[in-house]
Amino acid sequence: MAVLVAVVDQGGFSAASRRLGMATSVISDRVKNLEARLGVKLLHRTTRSQVLTQAGARYLESARRIIADIAAMEARVTEESAVACGDLRITAPGPLGRQHVAPLVARFCQRHPQIRVHLMIEDKFTDILADGYDLAFRGGPSIDSALAGRCLFTTRRVTVASAGYLQQAGVPETPEALRHHRCLAFNHEPHFHAQWRFGRGAQARTVRVEAAMVSSNSELPVQWALAGLGVTQKSWWEVQPYLASGQLHTLLDAYEPAPAGFFAIHPVRSSQSRKISLFLDVAVAYFRDAFGPDVAEGLPNARARGD
Repeated sequence: MAVLVAVVDQGGFSAASRRLGMATSVISDRVKNLEARLGVKLLHRTTRSQVLTQAGARYLESARRIIADIAAMEARVTEESAVACGDLRITAPGPLGRQHVAPLVARFCQRHPQIRVHLMIEDKFTDILADGYDLAFRGGPSIDSALAGRCLFTTRRVTVASAGYLQQAGVPETPEALRHHRCLAFNHEPHFHAQWRFGRGAQARTVRVEAAMVSSNSELPVQWALAGLGVTQKSWWEVQPYLASGQLHTLLDAYEPAPAGFFAIHPVRSSQSRKISLFLDVAVAYFRDAFGPDVAEGLPNARARGD
């Protein structure tokens, strides 16, 4: 298998023999024996070149994949026999980064002190491929095809306001009624509108809200809502303590969107990295501890859901 790949990649038997350190006659015999065993012709040979047959092209494609898988497996076995080390660059959004990823990183570094971690906490979108990050925490329904990801937990998306604000401004009955309310939004753009999700299934929709106050810091809309300045939409875990204490109240419960997943994502090429694998193992355990045993099935526990 590897000999055929070398013949094709090197452009001939002689070049392949130099590459593999084997006699040209041995290379030729290996290919002939492979063809005999398979019962098909893999190469059309002339005095000047070797051209793959259709069967040879199909075999070559599979052979490359198998050889790559074997190389990755061997690299992983070799890596696992050694102490994990190196650097890990991680990016996370503000609230999640401060409340959960920072203590998660501390736990990870206690277990793997040979690995250095650079944690960047910022609310702006980061292109982890272009910016050279090993891993990022992201919320959303899906991930880029160039990235691999693991869903760590799912969370409700709720619309909230303080009792004082609702007493003064009234309670909106539909998402469209938010046009009559002071909305508090998070975005990085120089405008005052935001897209909030409502409804599920066939009723799912995005509503554009005009905001009275906007910040590029995702935690400020919660603080403004606590101060009675308006309505905001946030992940459940960001506002759960204030809901439990009665400082905030949920609105438009009948229009609550489907839960959103939070992922740890990394470039596909890093899928065999042991340091990333070790970090993900610690992350899964951390969020199971933080949100309860049901997080393994993608949902926080009953208390976290507010049931």
